[in-house]
Amino acid sequence: MQTLLIILFNAVLTSTILCLTERLNHNIPLGIKRSFCFRCQHQLSWYDLIPVISAILLHGHCRHCQFKFGMHYAYIELLGAMIGWSLFSDITVWITAVLLFFLSCEDIYSHTIHIGVLYPWLIYLFMTSHFNQFEDKITVFCLVIPVCLCLVYRHKLGFGDIPILLCFILINDSLIFAYTLLIATILGFTGLLFANQARLPFVPYLLAGWLIANLGEKAITYFVK
Repeated sequence: MQTLLIILFNAVLTSTILCLTERLNHNIPLGIKRSFCFRCQHQLSWYDLIPVISAILLHGHCRHCQFKFGMHYAYIELLGAMIGWSLFSDITVWITAVLLFFLSCEDIYSHTIHIGVLYPWLIYLFMTSHFNQFEDKITVFCLVIPVCLCLVYRHKLGFGDIPILLCFILINDSLIFAYTLLIATILGFTGLLFANQARLPFVPYLLAGWLIANLGEKAITYFVK
């Protein structure tokens, strides 16, 4: 029962973040109106807002105007529910994943992010970092951040990516951080090969690389035991 509640909670949270970022992208105030169809402006009923299930039952269409919003919402909500459940045992990693998912959605929509939402969390991570690991984290930080600043100066990396990398340094050990950068870079280059764009939003690739590295570590630890 507890597992089911955690999965449902993460599905609802994923759906809420998708709605929030879409409203921000369309410059729609967050609290003045319930969820509605962006095409016909019709207010959605509660049974149109059930994560995953509603999108499947409606076949990715608006109930009123039949506008096709797509099935990708259901896939993302389901994926978010499962990943959130798998990370929920480590609340620090889970909160970081939630914040980065919000920033990733923003980056995809508009190529800009409200990086300020990450600053309070960064302060908390600094304050709770284990002292015996802090020197290693600072060493990695001093090596990585100057390189990132050079990439920002060369317009190859956004300035908002640096606080995200700092989060990874403070949460994980150096090996997981290295795997995160490697996987994110491979995914990013692969995305450039298939996209007709000179520049892609990199936050989603950082998040994907970090999740793969962390979930891979969890899987290896589980099977070794």
